[in-house]
Amino acid sequence: MTESFRACLDCDNQMPLRPGVPEVLSRSLEDGGNPMSRSRRGLRARQRLEDARDALSRVLGAHRSEVWFVSCGSEANTWALERTVMRGGLPPRALFVSPLEHVSVLAAANARSRREGMPLLTLPLSPSGKVDVDALRTLLPDPPFLVSVQWANPEVGLIQPIEEIGKVVQDKGGTFHVDFIAAEAVVPVRFVDLPVDLLTVSSSRWGGPPGIAALLIKRGGRVLPLIEGGGQEDGRRGGTQPDFLAAGWERALRHWEENHAEETARMKDLTRELALWVSRELKDVRIAGERGERLPGILNLLVHGIDGQAALSLLDAKGVEVGTGSSCSRDSLKVSHVLSVLGYPVVETQGSVVISMGWSTTDRETGMFREGFPEVLDRLRQLAPALKDG
Repeated sequence: MTESFRACLDCDNQMPLRPGVPEVLSRSLEDGGNPMSRSRRGLRARQRLEDARDALSRVLGAHRSEVWFVSCGSEANTWALERTVMRGGLPPRALFVSPLEHVSVLAAANARSRREGMPLLTLPLSPSGKVDVDALRTLLPDPPFLVSVQWANPEVGLIQPIEEIGKVVQDKGGTFHVDFIAAEAVVPVRFVDLPVDLLTVSSSRWGGPPGIAALLIKRGGRVLPLIEGGGQEDGRRGGTQPDFLAAGWERALRHWEENHAEETARMKDLTRELALWVSRELKDVRIAGERGERLPGILNLLVHGIDGQAALSLLDAKGVEVGTGSSCSRDSLKVSHVLSVLGYPVVETQGSVVISMGWSTTDRETGMFREGFPEVLDRLRQLAPALKDG
């Protein structure tokens, strides 16, 4: 029996695969081969890997020698934070991270800070949630130092002034890492022109298969291997390369190139319409990060006095999939550190419902949310009548 239609509004957790990707994965798996082998099948596997490297470098405006494949965004972030060698080969004087960063960045920065005995400092934010560039100029020490900032936060969609930050870091002689994953399918870039030394990207946000990502390392940069023991990725990252996942990513990138302008315009329209509906129809609900510039396709609804996990379950029963935080923190019952940093009270952050749209999101899916969410709110608020009344 075929499952009835479901609305996927949790694309940060898993973006639907783009057309043609499942078929490419299947064909590549059937063909087999190891990219390190010199057999015919091995050479075909190697070609699939290099075709993906070429496609990624083309889309991101990078040189193919700057693209290094890894298993996921968290691995790329960890590699950049823990193993980057500063200019001149000296150890960094300090690490700097935004308090809104992905948990993999925060954990890796903490680990290196403890291991190497260097200070880990938090970048100051403006009231809108952006890194305060003016304060940053006075905060940075003499080089070498390492700074890491997400281009955009996947929980609230807040966009950071990456080029301004990068110019300050560059002028001060530091090294700059950017986690680009949340913005990569929406914001066109040319890595060659960015004041960024390391850039994390992932297949899944483009509608490619999970299990493969990349760290872009600007030519001249040096990053020690995170996984030792093999000649893969020119000795920088040991382990068998998943050529079938690379082939799926390459197919997703080609579809993105042909359709991203229309997809982004549709997401902007859907986001605007849904935000207007929330402000007009829902009591005691506000949108996180609404004072700052945000990506289209992400709405974090803060609902006073409910349990966001319970809302997720009730919506799921209605065929609507939403999220409650970043894709790497869903098993935790703790309040989102991002929402806490932005100053929202616990009574609202516990009721966080995150809508994240993707390349395939339609009016039908957002309509299903608009139809089902008020009933979910009524049901949950009936469990707490005092909160319902005030």
